[in-house]
Amino acid sequence: MNYEKIEKNILEFLRDYLIASGAKGFVLGLSGGLDSAVVATLCAKIAPTHALLMPTRLSNKTNLKDALRLAKTLGLNHKIIDISNILESFCVANGLSKQQKLRYGNLCARVRMCLLYDYSSEHALLVVGTSNKSERLLGYGTIFGDMACALNPIGELFKSEIFEFADFLGVDKMIINKAPSADLWENQSDESELGYSYKELDGALDFILKGLGNSRISKAEILSGKILGGEIPSAEILEFCKKRMKNNAFKLNTPAIAKVPRN
Repeated sequence: MNYEKIEKNILEFLRDYLIASGAKGFVLGLSGGLDSAVVATLCAKIAPTHALLMPTRLSNKTNLKDALRLAKTLGLNHKIIDISNILESFCVANGLSKQQKLRYGNLCARVRMCLLYDYSSEHALLVVGTSNKSERLLGYGTIFGDMACALNPIGELFKSEIFEFADFLGVDKMIINKAPSADLWENQSDESELGYSYKELDGALDFILKGLGNSRISKAEILSGKILGGEIPSAEILEFCKKRMKNNAFKLNTPAIAKVPRN
């Protein structure tokens, strides 16, 4: 990957979109994880960038420290908002238990996005997304939560490429070397939850996309193992990825609108 060229293209994308929108800058949720660190680093090169750090009582304290250090290093306008009370109020009102991890995780993501859009409205900023290609294809994200945004500069980069890109950009090694986690509940791990490493998943996704959606790639090239993971993926992981891609494709589409007949 030519990350120098990729950075240039992304910065042009951010600059052009900002100018066309008339907004004053960018805002994103800064988690202390890799994806938001890369996006913040890119945005800060173009315009004033604001970051909301939105932990809960269950959040990893190291992530908050890393996010705060990065915000200061990049010179971001930043604000810490503990969302625990918001979550607890909703849980009481809706009878939601923290043991219902999927519902609770979705709620966390949507509360954070509500705060980001409210902040963006107050300060005339664009909400920037931080979902990578692996997450988008697998549906590993919350619709109208972390997947919501005005624009996304890293949505076409696989997670394994994000690691390399972050190193190219000079992102803090402590952030790069951390195990990926959405930090939606205590000790949550992306790879443990998915059941495979991102390297394995990205290899399988790359294989599927080249085999099904890229006529320029020959069957011989596919079978030669020239994929992101470096090896031909197993039938098991291919089936896992295909099923998730099919079941979660709706998350990448705009809401369906009924057609109304008119004379």
